[in-house]
Amino acid sequence: MSTSEPVTIYADLHTHTTCSDGLLSPIELITKAEQVGLRAVSITDHDTMAAHAELKRIGYNGSVAIIPGMEISCFEAGRDIHVLGYYLDSANPDVQAYIEFFKHDRDRRAMEIIDRLRRMGCAITYDEVAARAAGAPIGRPHVASVLIERGYATSIQNAFDKWLDRSKPGYVAKAPFTVRQAVDMVRSAGGVAVIAHPGKTYNDPRLFLGLIASGIDGIEVFHSSHWSVTREYYRVLAKQHALIMTGGSDFHGSRDYDERNFGNIGVPIELFDALAARVQLRRSQLIAAQAS
Repeated sequence: MSTSEPVTIYADLHTHTTCSDGLLSPIELITKAEQVGLRAVSITDHDTMAAHAELKRIGYNGSVAIIPGMEISCFEAGRDIHVLGYYLDSANPDVQAYIEFFKHDRDRRAMEIIDRLRRMGCAITYDEVAARAAGAPIGRPHVASVLIERGYATSIQNAFDKWLDRSKPGYVAKAPFTVRQAVDMVRSAGGVAVIAHPGKTYNDPRLFLGLIASGIDGIEVFHSSHWSVTREYYRVLAKQHALIMTGGSDFHGSRDYDERNFGNIGVPIELFDALAARVQLRRSQLIAAQAS
C-alpha cells in the first residue's frame, strides 16, 4: 500500500484516556469512535492498562472492537523511546510488575520535576499535579496543566518547550528500560511490539535501524506527527524487514489537532488484519516454546 493512496480508516491503534493523560474517559473515547465510524480502537495509555479493566467492568459490547494495548516507556542510550504493545494479557505477571514499577517511577520523576521547577520560581506542588492526574500514572502533561493554571505557560506545547522537554529546566529522565526489555515483556504477554512515532523520536531516521535487532514486530508508520516523506521512509523500511505497519491519531483531546485527526489517522482493514495475523504467529511461537 502506498502512503499517498486514499484509504478508509478501519482502526485507530494509538489513543489515550483519563487513565493516563487524555481528556476523555475510556467509554467516552469509545463512544466518540463509534460516532466517527471506526471499527476498532486500541487504547494505549502510558504504562497502564486501567482503561481496559474499566471497560470490562462497564461491560461494553458495542460496535467498536477494543484491542488491549499500552504505550510502554523506554529509556536507553539517553533517549526516550515509546513501544506500543498490542493484544496484551493484562494479567501477565511481567506486565503487572512493569505497571507497578513505572507507577512508582512516575511518582519519583514527578517529584523531581516539581522540585526543579520550584527552584526556577514555579510555585507548584506535587499535590496539585497528583490531583490533576486523578489517580492515573503521573506524566509531564499533568505538570504542564498545572503550569498553565498557575500562569507559567500558555499551552501544553508551550509548557514543554519552555520547561519540560529534554534540555529544559524541568526535564528529568525516566528509569532505564530498554526496547529489548519491552519486546520481551510484550512477547511474554502474548502480544506484539511496535515502535511508536519514530519520526518524533529520531531526527535522523537512520538511527532507527539499530532498533530492528531488538526484535520489534512493527513500526507505527501512520501518526499525526509524520509528514508524507516520513511515512514513506518507514513504510519502505517496514516492507524491507517484514515488519507490520500500524497507525493512529495519538488522540489525547487536549491539543487543537486532536479532533481533526481522530477518525482520519489510523490503518485500513488490511493492515489491521496483518496485525492480527502477527499476533497469532507470536502466540503460536510462545506456545511452542513453552511446550519444548
